[in-house]
Order: sequence, then C-alpha cells, then structure tokens
Amino acid sequence: MRRSLFLAWALVALANLPGCNVFGGSSDPPSGFEGWYHLDRPGRATSVTFSSYNLAEVRDLGCDRVLNGETAWSMDGDAVLLPQWTTPTPRFTQEGSPDGGLVANPGMYGSGSEQWLPGATCLICPQGDAGVAVACGAPSVLDGGL
Repeated sequence: MRRSLFLAWALVALANLPGCNVFGGSSDPPSGFEGWYHLDRPGRATSVTFSSYNLAEVRDLGCDRVLNGETAWSMDGDAVLLPQWTTPTPRFTQEGSPDGGLVANPGMYGSGSEQWLPGATCLICPQGDAGVAVACGAPSVLDGGL
C-alpha cells in the first residue's frame, strides 16, 4: 500500500514540475491560441480553450443540456488539432480569421468551416426560453439554468 501511494505521489510531483512535461507534447498552447474562443450557435453557448499539457476544455452550454468536456489537442504545423473529438479531426488555425479568432476546418460540429471568435460565452436561461448567449469571462449557465 505504501509503495502504491509513494508511486502515485511521485508521478503527480513529476507532472507538476515547473517547465517540465514528463508525459510528452507541448506544455502550453502555441502563441495566438491562448484564452477562450466561442462559436455562435442558436440556443447554445459553445466555448473552447487550449490549456496546458495538451488539454482542450470544451463548454457546450444549453438550457436543456450542459456538455462540459476535456479532450487532448496536438499540433500539425501551424494548426491545433482535436484528434479525439470527431472524424474528420477538427483543425484550428488563425489563418483567415477576423479579429484574432480561429477558423476550424473541418469544424467541431460539422464538416464545414467554423469561425471561432475571441472570448467565452455564457448562457442566460430565463424560465421557458431557449437561452441567450452573452459574452463572459468564463463559460457558465446563468439565471436558473441546469
């Protein structure tokens, strides 16, 4: 038992060493991919951020259903990929995006191109309404949502 606890502690300690990523890959998102990005979708607030240690956080908020998930990201040239999300793999680039956003081609929610704009979105869920997406600092459901 002690050996197992020590091994678990050692792995956590190694993974949290400053500047190290013992599990491989990049430890931080590439320049220009920091922060939250959102996709305008009717009745939903959909946001993504590319976090440290090749982990993307996805917040797909609806008044009827909230989908919060995490998935691995990887690099392919100047693109960030989400290989575990769907097939074909969503491919995010800065090329062709206005206002510092991202373009996903193919997108996360279809085979076409998607414009992801800077910043997160929250969802306001008034009683009996489908919901209204609004800009916010960190994605959440407001006003009596789930």
